[in-house]
Amino acid sequence: MGVQGQFALSEVVGTPNPPFPSVRMAELFYEFLGRYQEWKTAKLKELIWMQIALCLGLSCLFTPLFLPRIWMIMSLVILGLFFFVMRHYLEVNERVNHLHVNVYILHHHLIGKLEVGFCDHTEPCQCVENFRNYVLKHYGISLDKRSLT
Repeated sequence: MGVQGQFALSEVVGTPNPPFPSVRMAELFYEFLGRYQEWKTAKLKELIWMQIALCLGLSCLFTPLFLPRIWMIMSLVILGLFFFVMRHYLEVNERVNHLHVNVYILHHHLIGKLEVGFCDHTEPCQCVENFRNYVLKHYGISLDKRSLT
């Protein structure tokens, strides 16, 4: 069991804060949360690289208007930079898509476990609803059947 799992175990044995329905749910949630944060960071990087590529592409097109004497050389240099930026953007985009699939699968798995009432109690309880409300309040992530945004 990893460090996060040990933390969750000690938290669940006492008074849980956050209110995990079980230790296994804590481990799954921490895995999901780590991947979710990684996905959000990768999406931000993708947006930045897309804006850089857009700026370079537009500057390559408008260079002849603003620099009529050296437009050919400047356009070729900017076009070369654009090529390398686009290659990097496509790599980042592939990473974002891969992480999105991972996060979606973990989200679906987490929702499935919550729907069957995956907790350690034998009597009826509100563990699942408390956990969903906690995650929505503290992380802004809905653990309903809606897709991730």
